[in-house]
Amino acid sequence: MRPLIVLAIVAAAAAAYFFASGSTTAPAAPEALTGPGIETTPEPETPSEEVDLVGPAVGQGREGVAAPVRTDVLDGEPEAKAEASLTGLILDPDGQPVEGAQVTLTRFGTTNMLFLEPAVVDRSGDRKAKTDAEGRYSFARVTPYERYALLIRHPEFAPLEEGDVQALEGEANEVPPIKLAKGVALRGVVKDSAGNTVPGAALLLGQMAMAMSAGDDPNALEGTTDLEGKYEFTNLANGNYVLQVTADGYGQVVLGQINVAGDTDVQRDVVLEIAMMLAGVVTDQDGLPLPEARVTAYSIGNRENRTQTQGDTDDNGEFSLIDVPGGTYTLRVSAEGFKVGSVARAEAGDVGIHVSLERLPTISGQAVDAQTGEPLKRFSVSVRPGTDSAIENTVRLGRPLQVTDDEGRFTVTCPKGGTFMVDVEAPGYAASFSETVIVTAAQDLGGVIVRVKRGGGIKGRILDSAGNPIARAVVTSRDDRWTGSDFDLSMGTFPGVATIRKVRTDSRGEFVINGLAPTTYLIEIEHPQYAGHAVRNVIVGDGVATDVGGQTLVKGATMSGVVRGPSGAVLPGAQVKLMMAPVGNEFPAQYSTKADKDGRYRVSGVRPGTYWAHATRPVRGGDNPFAHSNDIKNTRRQVVLADGQEIQGQDFDLSN
Repeated sequence: MRPLIVLAIVAAAAAAYFFASGSTTAPAAPEALTGPGIETTPEPETPSEEVDLVGPAVGQGREGVAAPVRTDVLDGEPEAKAEASLTGLILDPDGQPVEGAQVTLTRFGTTNMLFLEPAVVDRSGDRKAKTDAEGRYSFARVTPYERYALLIRHPEFAPLEEGDVQALEGEANEVPPIKLAKGVALRGVVKDSAGNTVPGAALLLGQMAMAMSAGDDPNALEGTTDLEGKYEFTNLANGNYVLQVTADGYGQVVLGQINVAGDTDVQRDVVLEIAMMLAGVVTDQDGLPLPEARVTAYSIGNRENRTQTQGDTDDNGEFSLIDVPGGTYTLRVSAEGFKVGSVARAEAGDVGIHVSLERLPTISGQAVDAQTGEPLKRFSVSVRPGTDSAIENTVRLGRPLQVTDDEGRFTVTCPKGGTFMVDVEAPGYAASFSETVIVTAAQDLGGVIVRVKRGGGIKGRILDSAGNPIARAVVTSRDDRWTGSDFDLSMGTFPGVATIRKVRTDSRGEFVINGLAPTTYLIEIEHPQYAGHAVRNVIVGDGVATDVGGQTLVKGATMSGVVRGPSGAVLPGAQVKLMMAPVGNEFPAQYSTKADKDGRYRVSGVRPGTYWAHATRPVRGGDNPFAHSNDIKNTRRQVVLADGQEIQGQDFDLSN
């Protein structure tokens, strides 16, 4: 479950983006799925490429999309990497270059991670670089994406996170200069309850927002108390922190709401209590021990102090948590294939705890080719709420299970008893569903057959305003209700059965997307030299290819200006956003960019229309998501942009 702060963000996003969207061009009638360019044999799984930072490429000025996609290739040509480069300067408070700063390029900055469950955060693709004597860092061969974050560290300055960093396709992206600042210190003494100092205690200091979201704080700092039990963290950035303290023989303590503000150092002493034990056994409802069950103990001491510790059961289902101070705890116990269990009140020192977990129901069966009846050997399987109608509103429950089995056999767990459908997806096929089945609590239902179909397709041709074909335009299929807004991104799993798939046009400007689950689609069309375009209400049936005909891309409009900060000086790194005003069923395009070192910004390739524009000061890690609401309110204005038009002098002043 997401924390309250994220629910508030989602609610705010919903208020900002919730409006109807519809078709911009009526597609032609479907054709039989046997025409030129339409595959009727199983398409091979797209081979994975070695990339620097994995994820989808995005078009110019559009928000990044975190959902995984497959890339289909036309004409048998290998898909070229649509790479970019990224560079910039790190400066000290006086504007002088900082040598030796470590710069990390990541998709999982603090703000982005607030919208994600910890299980989907994969930091293995992070890139690191050091600044040279001129303070410059560089990253080559970067996968295009518009929501990177830069994590900057240097021992003489406060850590800093720069968010919403864009790496546009095929471009040498220059990030506005980033100035580091001297931070403040957090120091204190760690003692036990008898007043003795505790040397060698381990400390972990992170941001409070990340602790609330149960995420991995990329800027967390580690420390150790000295022989006198003293600790110190220097050069901290302003923010709200949480401090975890552990030491051998003592119970763990977590101090929250440590507010670091201004240039005043903060003193915070810590008192540890002698460690006690919580121990017991975890079994299933039949009394059989459950190994590898995760046991987590929570305790709230007061507004600042709390304890959270965890451990796994052994082969005999036994667990022991040895670092809890005296007090009352809530235990949460989870195991694969079982309903989460809990103990409301467990007293420290209790070593006879017994937790019985209820086995979740399962559905077993076989996935077969709908035409030949042959079993599928490789596929993913998941469950959705069962329904006899409105399947477009169902949501996949949990992460898909990857299956490799010569007989196509699967067993998937349901979150509870109820009515479900089994969702099977495989290379060369469309997402396909079983008939609705009913399972009761702890039941193992077998014999379910999922007949997997090839699905339908969408094809068309992308042209410029003179009727010439546009090669290598990116065409993406999505659910017809997709808007690309923060609200959509925050939902995690978008409802519906639409297949997200991405292709490029060939030298004739033609494209075809195969293996789509029958439903109503939106297609997005993007190219770095043109304004984006979208087609709604594309109806795809099984075994047919819907032809959307020729779609024309225009060059679009350009808007530029200067952003000034609260002091009246130019504001490098300020963010400028354009959001299309809701008009009928128009797809709600949005564009964003950052001001350069001179405070100048430029947004190009903007689809003609009426937009709301605003500017905000640079996005920093740990910022309150609503901190810039006054900037938006004070700078928001409406602009009308026509194709080929260039509007200059659209300046923003944040001092108002």
